[in-house]
Amino acid sequence: MWVVTVKKMKIKIFLLGICLLVMVFSVLGYKVYEHNEQAKVNRSNAMQVTKTLTSEQVFPAAMPDFFTEYRLERDKVRSERAEILRESIKSAKTDETRQTAQAAILRTIQEKQQETEMENLIKARGFADALVFIRDNTVNAVVKTPSLARDDVIQVADIISKVSGVKTEDITISAKQ
Repeated sequence: MWVVTVKKMKIKIFLLGICLLVMVFSVLGYKVYEHNEQAKVNRSNAMQVTKTLTSEQVFPAAMPDFFTEYRLERDKVRSERAEILRESIKSAKTDETRQTAQAAILRTIQEKQQETEMENLIKARGFADALVFIRDNTVNAVVKTPSLARDDVIQVADIISKVSGVKTEDITISAKQ
């Protein structure tokens, strides 16, 4: 009889513990829900317009910048090319094929570093933006400016020649607004 009472008491304590856990989790769940609702309200209030804009204050949507778009496209093409080269390295049947693909990846990385360095140096000379393209033993540069003076062309060509090692006669520089 005493054993049965102890067992019933253990069961009651166990059930009481479960009930307490359910209550605690319910309260915590409600607090989290209440906090999320408050956060949603705060976010929606933050977007309220308090001032009416006149037609002079409204700006047209910006057209995508040539320089930004070209950089994105250039990076996309390079990424695709690098992926193809990585796959050819993995599936290469000979060491020569693998080494050729590895050399192409290295050359692409070096070209990218040089192009970025030249673009930054050209911008450091006071130009708004610049794009540089290395192809074989030639370099093409597009500088964001309405026009280029002779001295500007000489400055840009000097930067490109020093960084890339390409002769000035193999460098083409153009202006684009």
